[in-house]
Amino acid sequence: MKRCLIFAVVLCLLTAWSGPSLWADIIIMNDGRKIEGVVTSEGADYYDVKIKIGTMRVKKDTVKEVKIMSQEDNLISLGNQYLASKKYDAALEQFNKALLIDPSSRAAIDAVEKAQKLKDEDDAKKTAEADKKQREAIEKQGRIGKGFGFSLVSSGGRVVIENVVAGSSADALGIKPEDQIIQISGLQVKDKTVEEIADYLYNPEIASFVFLIQRERELARKKIDYQKHSFVGVGIFLDTSGKDLVINSVIVGESADLAGLKSKDKVVSIEGKDTKGMSVDDAAAIIGGAEATNVKVTIQRSVELERK
Repeated sequence: MKRCLIFAVVLCLLTAWSGPSLWADIIIMNDGRKIEGVVTSEGADYYDVKIKIGTMRVKKDTVKEVKIMSQEDNLISLGNQYLASKKYDAALEQFNKALLIDPSSRAAIDAVEKAQKLKDEDDAKKTAEADKKQREAIEKQGRIGKGFGFSLVSSGGRVVIENVVAGSSADALGIKPEDQIIQISGLQVKDKTVEEIADYLYNPEIASFVFLIQRERELARKKIDYQKHSFVGVGIFLDTSGKDLVINSVIVGESADLAGLKSKDKVVSIEGKDTKGMSVDDAAAIIGGAEATNVKVTIQRSVELERK
């Protein structure tokens, strides 16, 4: 009883094992099950069989038949395993190896023809699906451009403004290429595709959306003379709102203004440092720095756009 149970477990493991393998012999059991492996030795009442998970001993009185496969048949069998899992190139490789052994083998010739046909059909299907997806993507990108005045690109989990239509409401609100969209009306867009965002933006029940955009810019520090004061900076005055650091005002013509920064923008980082809880004095000290150098400033801004 114990020996039968062990044997049954081995057969279950063998059946569950995935992935094609090259085995020369097939042992057909009395109950119809098959063992693929190599008979390494034979006794009066047993076979020792090398299988994928080791070596097992099979009693002869449980065996109905032992089939010794030729190298050609073995390659075709392996190719058929690959074919069943739709690995067409791997299947063709095995079938062509069989043809090298016997170029006149009808089984190998038929196997190559079948695999090539299935591969061609699969390639054609994938190409058609890719073309359809590209057409749909272009169509949805066009809908975003028409409805909101900008185009998007999704890469590396980030959703970024690619272009802004001149004269559009997005342009009027100061949205610029390379601005990153963080969320849309509460929807986090990280890892979203442009197609998924387009579907969300064209919800017939919603016409107006709030976009949280993030902009990172290298701003040039320079000496600024402003209202009888002289200082090195980028042309912004800061304030706090709770634990947030916000822009109070922007000096026209200075680097912050040229980068499109505006009053009420939230400054989320300076030189990569999180500004949450940072004081105005500490922020000003980082931004001030040395004249004729750059400082990296990242802001966030919420803008509301109505779909056209």
